[in-house]
Amino acid sequence: MAVPSSQSFEQELPAPALMALAVSLLIYLVSLVEAYRPPALLTGIVLLCAAVIQLSCGLRSHQQGRPRDAATLLPFGLFWLSLISYEVFPELGIGRHPNAVTMFSYLSLWALFAAVLFLGSFRRSLAVQTLYAAVMCSLLALSMNHLRDDQIFLLLGCLCGLVASLTACYIAIAQTLNQRKGQIVLPLGHWDDLPEEEPK
Repeated sequence: MAVPSSQSFEQELPAPALMALAVSLLIYLVSLVEAYRPPALLTGIVLLCAAVIQLSCGLRSHQQGRPRDAATLLPFGLFWLSLISYEVFPELGIGRHPNAVTMFSYLSLWALFAAVLFLGSFRRSLAVQTLYAAVMCSLLALSMNHLRDDQIFLLLGCLCGLVASLTACYIAIAQTLNQRKGQIVLPLGHWDDLPEEEPK
């Protein structure tokens, strides 16, 4: 039986930042659905709070010598702030909505950033790989939705975003429980945690 490695109890990302990512992504996806769209002010407040949490966690990670976490959280915090100006302010009568090509380019570039995170996560846990892959697919599908105005891309983007949101919640809960218990309660999918084959 394999002994849990110290890597199993290290934080993949700070739990508050993961929960902020999950909530902000969920509220953004809901705001895209006409039938269940929340008030623009509520969406803006949630995205602003999530951005502040992720930026503060990113700065703290940088101070603690974890540049990988900082390089992930700081851009995501800026992403939610920029999304407020694109999506929320026009709904409140401040400015106007960007055109379809602008939003396609904007979300595609962020999908490319998520793709870079995904390619750099192959030595991390399977849960983190799933998170980055789902964020990448969600942003890419949502960008295509702006360009094609096709409900299929909107549905795919929302489904992938929901997977990313649930995965972020799972990672936050799992690593918190694992650290408190000192053992693997909820696995994250580290290769070191797989049971070793017993010799015949």
